[in-house]
Amino acid sequence: MFAEVKNGYRHPDAVPMKTVPLAEALAVAYAAYRINGNTYTKDTRRFSCDENKTQFDNKSLVRYYWEKKLESRDAQYLPTDFEMFEPTEADYANVQESLKWMKRYVMLGLGELDGFKADMVKELSQDEVRLTNMGRIAYAPEFIARDQHESGLKKTIRVEYRNSKHIEPVGEKVETVIEILDKRYSNQWEIYNYTCVTTDGNLVSFMNKFDHAVGARKRIKAKVKSQTQNKLFSANETRLNYVKLYKV
Repeated sequence: MFAEVKNGYRHPDAVPMKTVPLAEALAVAYAAYRINGNTYTKDTRRFSCDENKTQFDNKSLVRYYWEKKLESRDAQYLPTDFEMFEPTEADYANVQESLKWMKRYVMLGLGELDGFKADMVKELSQDEVRLTNMGRIAYAPEFIARDQHESGLKKTIRVEYRNSKHIEPVGEKVETVIEILDKRYSNQWEIYNYTCVTTDGNLVSFMNKFDHAVGARKRIKAKVKSQTQNKLFSANETRLNYVKLYKV
């Protein structure tokens, strides 16, 4: 259970690595995910009004939980506005569903996975998790939710929109009605990336700073930036810029 390795060699005086069961680690990660509105928050937010509680980032919530739970030496330095929490039955239910989902990767093997995804799958295949790896576990609920969504989206594109066509040449203006299939927020650029489909079944994508719901239908005016292919499935996709959205 514990690694007794120091500087690459096994030593009798090596300090044992502290670990916790994977199911417990994931339950705490899902609790933090729930507390933050079923999202992964990278930065802690504090507010000037006392009635607005501090919104801790997911990694900090998970770290503070285990420091307090295990009464570590760092527990005395926990922020005074941190409130201890506990996983619920719903959190544990999410753990079981997530582990079922990840088993498919174990069966398929890790050969075709990128480095981060392969590391995540390996981490979620262990019976015990090191406390030093809790940062990665804190991201697991978002990773799994996104992976499930992308898997469903890839199937939708493969089945329904595989014959998508580029709608106009580069530089041309377009005006059409679209349905939003997917959105992803970039914390770095503070903007949303949207993947949509036109009424003719053609894929388009663009960036926009406003939050629009997946499934919403919008009328858009834009210019063609480039003719590309969808990242999840090799279907033609038109990249747009200067996009303005209107009600249908």
